[in-house]
Amino acid sequence: MSRKLTFGKLSRRQFLKASGIGLLGVAAGCGQGKLLSSISTTEALAPVASPELAADTILLNGKVLTVDKANSEAQAVAIKDGLIQAIGSDRDLAPLVGEKTQMIDLDKKVVSPGFIDPHVHFRVIGLDYLYFQPFLPPNVKDVASLQAAIADVAASKPQGEWIQGYFLILTDNMFPNRYELDAAAPNHPVWVMHIGGHWGCANSAAIKLAGITAATPNPVGGIIEKDKSGEPSGIFYNHRAMDVLRRVAPPITYETLTQAILNTQPVMAACGVTSYQDNNVRGLDQFQAYQDLAKQGKLYLHSSLFLTLEWPEDIEKVDQIEYYQDDFSRVAGYKFLIDGQVPTAYCHQPHNGTSWDMPTWDPDNFKSVVRSLHDTGLQICTHCVGDAAADLALDAYEAAMNANPRSDPRHRLEHLVLTTSAATQRMRDLGVIASANPHFIYVAGDSYANNFGENMLDRIIVTREWLDNGVHLTIGSDAPSVPFHHPQATMAGGMSRLTFNKNVIGADQCLTFTEALRAHTIEAAYAAHEEDIKGSLEPGKLADLVVWNEDPSRLRIGELFATTTVTMTMVGGKIVHPA
Repeated sequence: MSRKLTFGKLSRRQFLKASGIGLLGVAAGCGQGKLLSSISTTEALAPVASPELAADTILLNGKVLTVDKANSEAQAVAIKDGLIQAIGSDRDLAPLVGEKTQMIDLDKKVVSPGFIDPHVHFRVIGLDYLYFQPFLPPNVKDVASLQAAIADVAASKPQGEWIQGYFLILTDNMFPNRYELDAAAPNHPVWVMHIGGHWGCANSAAIKLAGITAATPNPVGGIIEKDKSGEPSGIFYNHRAMDVLRRVAPPITYETLTQAILNTQPVMAACGVTSYQDNNVRGLDQFQAYQDLAKQGKLYLHSSLFLTLEWPEDIEKVDQIEYYQDDFSRVAGYKFLIDGQVPTAYCHQPHNGTSWDMPTWDPDNFKSVVRSLHDTGLQICTHCVGDAAADLALDAYEAAMNANPRSDPRHRLEHLVLTTSAATQRMRDLGVIASANPHFIYVAGDSYANNFGENMLDRIIVTREWLDNGVHLTIGSDAPSVPFHHPQATMAGGMSRLTFNKNVIGADQCLTFTEALRAHTIEAAYAAHEEDIKGSLEPGKLADLVVWNEDPSRLRIGELFATTTVTMTMVGGKIVHPA
């Protein structure tokens, strides 16, 4: 059974005894997670540390995974002014106890750096409940149950009011068409996106409002699917096509955006996330929502924001956003999408999806915009699912870096579901970061053989190859594009590479626990140029840390997938979970 941490102050004498310096050692009550109690001893009371030296908080009697270069372990952590003051044994940190030092008995629990999610759509996690209707397993598992769920929502809404949601169907027939949605809600415009976020389905009422007909052309880089009669089927692939439909849907208000961000903070803090990188901030209003909350002091998790450039004309937004920065919000760079999800992965060879040879950007336009943004000094992230998408992004990065060889740009490739071995070498040589999501294998891995072919499975998310070749690897949740927002599931996906049907894809690419932890902490910090201030527990770095309920290195993979296993989360030395 898990034990609850308790918090309070100890005198220096009590701490000396607890650390083994006293004659009688740790009090018997410590095994129950209680505050260390006074123990009689013959040892004289040592002087109390001066206020200038004394720690604000000391966590003792634990197992501290520092994730430093040597992956060293310790027993205790001292925190002062929001930073790690010292790491060592209980005995080492005893001289830092002052009259006001808060002592936390870890009761042998494990402490690690706070998780950094390097690829998450933070505000969308909150929007999924404030703005969208969730149609997810186990309640929704096929088209019929999706229809029933939509019909239930329709029954509670006035006719003509929009129904917008997101869904996940794990059966072969996972693309409901307009007529199936019509049957569920004929008198309401319906728009439902696949949870992955790169394709969606609309009913006839929504299609009519958008003015989409048989004559409507596909936008560049998107597909408005047509049925055998030439009429829109209701299925839209890639953001550029979805935007043709979404432009007539009710907009997300500023108030809803800010509330979504606030609602997401405790959700992520509860699973140990202390920093995140929102890699798909699509509009100026979304930037404004984050920055206003930061200025108001309402953010307590560190955020790095990437402006998404969906269309060539979006380059104008680069000069319109406020490049605001404080401890909890910063503009980190820019984001592109070269392809969609697996059905529209841009690849060198044909696959069995909807489209295999369609980049969402014209290659020359893409290279030109990347060249301009490289000169800003900020990072560029590019969504790449197919191998041709990754190569196009690398071509653009290399051209920009050759034209302006500025120091250490650390541009990134996101997802990297399918890549070539040559791309691995180029990533290493260019210093490009692999930002991957290995738990995709659990959610979508069973479809990879059908889409790409059995012969391509050894090129799926090649995490071991990247590490062995010196490529910096970070892993992120991509939530809510997958039904797991907690980093422990991302780690489990990288360690096991299990699919939903319990197949293993690329067993030789599995990560160890330590590699997975590093990829979600110090390497995630490196991926945002922040490794000097966070990502490991070392003196001088931010006191962002997690206390685990159980030793994570001893948990079974399934337990990491199923539970967050976090007892306490600290940001800057302040407890943010439990609130």
